[in-house]
Amino acid sequence: MTMNDPEEERYSRQTIFDPIGVEGQERLLASKAVIIGIGALGTNIASMLARAGFGHLVLVDRDIVEFNNLQRQIIFDEGDIGKPKAEAAALKLEKINSTIRIEALPLNIDHTNILGALRGADIVLDGTDNLETRFLINDACVKLGMPWVYGGAVKAEGMSMTIVPGITPCLRCLLPKLPGPGGGSTQNCSTVGVINTIPALVASYQATEAVKLMIGRDYSEGLSLFNIW
Repeated sequence: MTMNDPEEERYSRQTIFDPIGVEGQERLLASKAVIIGIGALGTNIASMLARAGFGHLVLVDRDIVEFNNLQRQIIFDEGDIGKPKAEAAALKLEKINSTIRIEALPLNIDHTNILGALRGADIVLDGTDNLETRFLINDACVKLGMPWVYGGAVKAEGMSMTIVPGITPCLRCLLPKLPGPGGGSTQNCSTVGVINTIPALVASYQATEAVKLMIGRDYSEGLSLFNIW
């Protein structure tokens, strides 16, 4: 995909960054990314990828915006409370970048619909808050041979892992089965809290990994851990 004059201006600060360049930007414009979970991680990821010029974004989330989301879910404001997250986020992103395609899927991802949601995608980004859905993403991406970037954030801690089926370990290699009740990895923001800077940090890492994957640059290997406090 060749950029037009407005696109050259929009992405000028990105294309003069040598590792991306014009060729890399054109690859981003031709890329389709699916973001599953439009919460603390997903809103940050979606905003970054829209601004970076991913040509087609699919936003998947069944939930509605709640008042406590505003502390960390950066796309939403008080006027969005009660609206479906995927649809509210899509409207905001269209105002940020009207030149890309943004698709909202306000549905509950499960084994019956995930392959359809991922159809035609180049990469998947994890913005979820539970391991069950992450295992579902992992298994679908392994089946499709599609790269995905895992991410998690709780309290002041976060982690991320770039998964390329057939090349890197997958989530089941890292965690063969779900932990039992009370396991530390099942903690979530509603039970132990979260400060709003750690999702932004993890999402920045995930978005950067997505850019690197789409332009053919070396991505990070292994599980990366963060503690911002």
